[in-house]
Amino acid sequence: MNDLVITVSKDELICKEGDLSRDLYKIVSGKLMICSRNNSMVTPLAYLEPGEYFGEFSFFDGMQRSADVIATEESTLIKIPLAELKKQFPRWLLLTTKSMTKKLRTMGEVISHKGIKRKKATTTPLSIEEQRHYYNIIVNS
Repeated sequence: MNDLVITVSKDELICKEGDLSRDLYKIVSGKLMICSRNNSMVTPLAYLEPGEYFGEFSFFDGMQRSADVIATEESTLIKIPLAELKKQFPRWLLLTTKSMTKKLRTMGEVISHKGIKRKKATTTPLSIEEQRHYYNIIVNS
């Protein structure tokens, strides 16, 4: 397999919040959990499946990763290196995506500090055991 197609094992940490990596990923198969940490509390933000992308914030704006990404089952990903960005997109589009990403990051910070009122939860909270399990994966990687 070429080095742009990667296979990750169940419970493998793919991206860690705060990392400076800039690659974008597309999920070919499997399932991933996007999560955030507050001390040892792990909160799932989203579950991603085949056809979805992740890592777009850092890919476009060059800032640190905003969340942790863990494979919840064996998964195959296509890794899109930052170098492809400059080949594929015109300058105006890069500036637009950087601006949009900045706004989304700001909105995410406001939500994480002030919370958000929802009528229906989109993700199920993790049990204490599951939080401990994923926390150990993150801090030991």
